[in-house]
Amino acid sequence: MGPQDPKDIATSVTRDMSGLAGELASAKGDATHWLTGPEYAALLHRLEDAHAAVEAALIEARRRVRLNEGRER
Repeated sequence: MGPQDPKDIATSVTRDMSGLAGELASAKGDATHWLTGPEYAALLHRLEDAHAAVEAALIEARRRVRLNEGRER
């Protein structure tokens, strides 16, 4: 496999992160529903933080893809 266009890689990473954000949201929803005891508070907090971090990275990745598309025009 040879060198790839960074724009294609950015688009692919954005797509992958979108799927990851969905999976984390689903896991967070399941955990919130089923793990109600106080001993799970740290886990729930970490899931929330992980989801927020992926969402923030996804926003940045989408912004960069849009910038790259604007440069092509």
